[in-house]
This record gives sequence, structure tokens and C-alpha cells, in this order.
Amino acid sequence: MYGVKAYLPPRPHSEDDESLERHRQWLALHWMNKDPELDKCVLEGGRGGGHSKAIMPPLLQPRQLLWSSISATSSMVLTQVLTMPDHAKEAKIRLLLHQVLPPILLQNVLNCVLHQLAVHHPLSTSPSIISCLLRILAHPNITKLQLSDLSFAGTVELEALDKVESTLIQLLPSFGCLTHLDLSTHGQKVTLPSCSSGVLEAVGHCCPKLLLLNLNHNNRVTSEGLLHLYPGEQRPGCLKLEQIFIQDCGAEPEDVAMLLHFFPALRLVGFRELGTSLQILHSQPRWFRGKRRRRPHHYRLQLTHVDNTLSRVQRCDGEIVDFLVESCPDVENLKIRVCDEDVGQLDRLGQLQHLELRFYTGIHHPIGTTTVNYLTGPGGAGLVSLTIFCHRLHAYHVATIAKSCPNLIKLYFYANMAVADVSLSSHINNMQKLEVLSLRLGHDELTMSPTACDLLLFLVKGVHHLQELYLLVRSLGVTHNFIAALLATNSLPSLKVFIADAPRRTLAAPMLELNIETAYLIINTCPNLQILGNLICWNITPEEVAELQAMKRLCNFDLTILYKHSNKINDKFTN
Repeated sequence: MYGVKAYLPPRPHSEDDESLERHRQWLALHWMNKDPELDKCVLEGGRGGGHSKAIMPPLLQPRQLLWSSISATSSMVLTQVLTMPDHAKEAKIRLLLHQVLPPILLQNVLNCVLHQLAVHHPLSTSPSIISCLLRILAHPNITKLQLSDLSFAGTVELEALDKVESTLIQLLPSFGCLTHLDLSTHGQKVTLPSCSSGVLEAVGHCCPKLLLLNLNHNNRVTSEGLLHLYPGEQRPGCLKLEQIFIQDCGAEPEDVAMLLHFFPALRLVGFRELGTSLQILHSQPRWFRGKRRRRPHHYRLQLTHVDNTLSRVQRCDGEIVDFLVESCPDVENLKIRVCDEDVGQLDRLGQLQHLELRFYTGIHHPIGTTTVNYLTGPGGAGLVSLTIFCHRLHAYHVATIAKSCPNLIKLYFYANMAVADVSLSSHINNMQKLEVLSLRLGHDELTMSPTACDLLLFLVKGVHHLQELYLLVRSLGVTHNFIAALLATNSLPSLKVFIADAPRRTLAAPMLELNIETAYLIINTCPNLQILGNLICWNITPEEVAELQAMKRLCNFDLTILYKHSNKINDKFTN
């Protein structure tokens, strides 16, 4: 009916092991193009309307020799330390490694060995083992120290946090060349690595060349601890700091405002209330001004990213935009909550390329003429990435963006419902550079979106460089035949990621009328496919998924099949 026929393997006649093995071998022969019958199996249609053979996904490439050597060295060091962690052997291993490996490889081995310890030996992740590994592999000339993988070991005792911190405080004075320090965690309450005021005090004293500091989700970070990063009479501080990430820790907007005041080189602050901090800085409270200063201080900040999406009630009004124009003219990435009338101010930010608009400030706001005028002007034409969160997404707005934003590479739509107020067939899609497209319609997994198919067909029309497609909708129209029609219209030759799932899904149940034939069709049609999912939401049995996984392993495809309860594939899914 839709002009596309998926090339599917015959089903095995029985479920015994021998029959399944013959079936898998048949799959491998056909995909590896060793069977002459493959020449008869074609995909009808495509961009040219002709016939083409089934296309094999990319093969899994062997690891590079360098990384294989790093992994082998890490395994050797970890085995030696876990077997006999004594000081005599520790000194011998340290001497040998420091004679053979340069500092840049030592820091790679350290990252790898900590990851292996936390993931494969979580029960052995004790303070003594971690301290031993740090003493062995820590070189005075290393520039990057990443301890965030230790959080994979799970919850630990408070005593363990103190012991590892003590070792880190002892070692930091020897890291005078350190430029990157990662002490972030993965959101668990009591987990390694930790960062108390003592660690930050050592950083302020011993790491004057630090450029990046990541403290995300580290609940031991306090306002008092951040003060140690400032220069003082007895410490040089971290005046060269360009990037700091302090999301979900003990930092308050006032603390971030002080960071902006005392660290003029900051370009990126990972803090989702940065707009609030800018307002505090703009108001210039007493502690930011000297006693003799009467005139307001005009800031010249180097910020390129501003995120104020955490505050659900604060709008990005004219005051904030005025301060951004005057003090942060280099802003390229802006994430804000707005009303329609606020968007018109953004055309004053001439460097803006990445924009996220959330039309919610305690109540939902509609997208109006001010937003449309901004998108149809020079501001929209200069955007490379656009994200819109709204209650109602109108087809007219989609058509306006497709026509007026030809330079978009990434486009994300998140709406509770879609309204088909115009026919998209008569509109033009100029987004030929689009590489990432995410369409989430519906407040939850029970919401049906009948207009989703028309929106998707319009958005991918003529877009041949698309690499990632996230379809987070629940619609009766999203079926195997629809995907077949979509691929007949545009074969998506560059597609690497295809995710189809229900919006904000909580149940592990089939909700989309996509089946195993759909999976084979996408694999056959998209030669660069690397990720396919989420099959737990499709009408596919676990046995069919296991068979698909077995085929992938047998053919050595560089393909990840997602079949998981959670639909938090990336950060955008959690918003």
C-alpha cells in the first residue's frame, strides 16, 4: 500500500537450539551479502523511486591499539592492588609506571582503572584501595583528574568519604599543573567522590591553573567551601577558571553571583538559576560594591551560556535582557522561561545561536505574534539550535520555523498537545541542514496525538542529513505502514539514532503499533544506524528482541538495541 516492503528473514520452523542456530546463520549470510538470494530482496521506493538492495549496518570496529593498551595496563594495575595492597608493592608499581608512561597516559590509565574498579568491583571500592591507586598513578604533571566514575560503586559510608577526601587533600599540593578537576556524582545521596570545604580549600591553594571544575550533584559542596576558590592573602585562588558546574549542590544564586563578580574569565556556569544570579549582580547589593564606590559598576562578563530554567516563576523580562546586552554580549546559548511579549527583546542578542524557550512561568503561556515575528526575522535565521516547550503547538508555528530558520541543526518540540490549524502540505521546509529532530507530544503516556504523523512527515521532508530522530508520541497513526511511508519519502541515509517511545512513559508495555518488521525495515534502510529503540514500547515479544540481538552479535554490527523500562535516553527526555 505504501510502496515499501521490508526484507524479513523466514521464521524458524521449531524453537530447538539447532533450528535457531541455523536461522541465525541464515541471517548472517544474508546480511553479509554471501547469499545470492539477497539480490532478489529489495526495498521498493526510496528517494529516486527505484530499487536498491538491503543495506548492511556498519560493522563494529576493533578498539584502537592505544586504548587496548591502556585498558590492559589498567587491568594489570587493578589486579595487583586488589591482590596484595601493600606499600612495598605500591612503590614498585609506581616507579615502573612513571618510568614507562608519560603523564598524559598515566591520567588515562587512572581514569580507566577507577572506572573498572567502580563498575566491575564495587564491593572492593574501599578507601584504602582508592587511596593506593591514586598514590600509584597520580603524576605531578597531570592536567586532568576525573573521579566522577567512583559514583558507580553506589552508596558508601560517611567514613569512606572522609578517608578518600583526606588522601585527595594530601595529593593536591603536588598537582600544580591541574587544569580540569571532575568531582561530580550521579545524584545519589552518599557516594564517592565527595567535595567538602577542605578539598576546595586545597584546590584554592594548589591549583592556580584550573580551567574547569565540575561539582554537579555533590551534596558536600557548601557556600563556605566555594569561598576558598577566591584569591586571598595566603592563596592564589583559581582566577583562570573558565567553566564551573555546580548544579544540584549546596550553591545558592547569591554564591553564583559572587563567582561571576570575582572570576571575570568564567564562560560557562552550569547552574540552572543563572538568570537569578545575574539579577542579583545587576542590582549590585552592598557586598559587591566597595564602600567608596558610588557609581554602579558596569560588568563585562565572558559568559556564553545562560540557563534560568530551574526557576519556574521567573520570566526573562526586559531587565534581564538589558543586562545581558550590556554585560554579556557574547551569549550564544540561552535557556529561559518567557511569555510571548518577552521574546521580542532577544533580537538584541546578536551572537545568539542556541535558544530554549519555555512558555511556562507558573501558568502556561501561548506562542503569539511576538515570537513569530522574532523567528521570521534575523534572530530566527541565525539560530543553529531551537527548543520549544509549550502547552499547545500549532502547525502554523511549525511551518513558520521550517520556512524562516534554514540554519537549524537541532530542533526540539515538547508540547502537551498539537493543533492542526493549517495544512502543512502547502508549506515549504527549508531546514535542509537539520541533524537532530525531537518531537514529544502529549502530557503523559495516555495522551493521544492524532496530528503527530503529519508533523513528522513535514519536518523530515527533504532533510537528508538527519542523524538523530526522537519520536515521543502516542498515536494510532504511528504504525509499521507509516514508518514505511516515511522511509519511502526520505530514506534517511545519515540516520544514526532512531527512538520511538511514548511520552513520559512509566509502564513497560506495548503502546506503539510498531513490530519486528519495523525494526528490520529501519536497519535495512538506514546504513549508518547505531541506536534503535525503545523496543519495550513496541509490539515486539522478548523472544523477537533476543533473536534480533543474537543476529547483531553474529554479524558484528555496530548497533545498540534499546529494550529498557526507562525512557530517559538523554537529558531532553527528562524535561
